Amino acid sequence: MDATARAVLFVCALLLVAQVRSSHIPATMNRTIQSLRQHYKIPRSERYNGKPVFSKEPLAGRENEVKKLFLGGILETYGKLLNKMLEQLPTPSPSVDTPANANANANTDSNVTVRTGLKSILKMVQNLKRGYEEQAKLGDELISLQNIATDNLVVQSKALAELPWLFEEASTLRNNDRKRRRRRHTAAKRQAKVGK
Repeated sequence: MDATARAVLFVCALLLVAQVRSSHIPATMNRTIQSLRQHYKIPRSERYNGKPVFSKEPLAGRENEVKKLFLGGILETYGKLLNKMLEQLPTPSPSVDTPANANANANTDSNVTVRTGLKSILKMVQNLKRGYEEQAKLGDELISLQNIATDNLVVQSKALAELPWLFEEASTLRNNDRKRRRRRHTAAKRQAKVGK
């Protein structure tokens, strides 16, 4: 096999992998997002300034349950964001076909297209979010922990009484994680020795 054939085969394999990686994003969603980005246009320097709205860093190296909790929170935020974007669009009014209203009707048509796109994306996000209901509930419970009255004597006393079971649970979970990591590390070492 000559170098050209190998290069073509390599490029085809890369394209196949890239296509498989993005196969969870429906084509209609991708087209709608691209269309909406034209309406919500900002300079490239602002879009790619190195400060994403939703950072991927909290997902790096985390267990699936932690990732699900974080992604559930992001999906919840996207729901709020898309609803706010819908609220900010002008309300469509009945169109009157006159030459003076031609430009206004074009803007109304554009707003209707944007509204339809936002509703479509919102529906897809809400459908995906249904698989994260348990994580959303846990996120709400985490937020409610911030509202505990830490200066209340009754709360303080009850919290001290509940600390032993919580401490036991947290310690057991941490120790199980350590054992699992140690087993993986040992298995990886064994595999590396076998491969030599």
